[in-house]
Amino acid sequence: MRSHLAPRRHGPQGLWPWLSLPASLTAALRRAYGSDPRWPRAELLASGRRRASRVEAEQLGLHRQSRIFWREVLLHGPDPLRPAIWARTSFAVSAIGRGLRPLTRHGSRPIGNTLFRHRRLRRGPVQIHCAPGYGPRRRWWRHSLLWRGNTRVLVIEHFLPDLPVWRGRGRN
Repeated sequence: MRSHLAPRRHGPQGLWPWLSLPASLTAALRRAYGSDPRWPRAELLASGRRRASRVEAEQLGLHRQSRIFWREVLLHGPDPLRPAIWARTSFAVSAIGRGLRPLTRHGSRPIGNTLFRHRRLRRGPVQIHCAPGYGPRRRWWRHSLLWRGNTRVLVIEHFLPDLPVWRGRGRN
């Protein structure tokens, strides 16, 4: 659900740097968790191959019957019971043979570093969204597309209540 609010005007001040970060959230989370290379960790919730939803097909430029690879994770620091971000990555199964195979083998490692170190993938604008609600019940998320030619990767990131305090971008 897309917000009709001006996010910068209505977004929580401490959340805005996370929402608007054009680079990978992984480096910023690592900095927020004290630069320890063990954090953040990605708890794999599910992954696999399936038919694209209408929205995924539209975002990825695919036919409705196309198959995608998808992966959902919770990113967290030292306490796995306090996740900071729920993230979902998806792309066409046909893209696996075009350089995206490493994205299917990440397990408990965050995928952000791999995506942003991929020399040929370019990121489009970050779209910021807000689910209905007031005060702390309002939930913020963002999505963006990375692409190379006709190959697209959809990244969706929901910011959870246990997101750490912003400590800067970290390395790109």
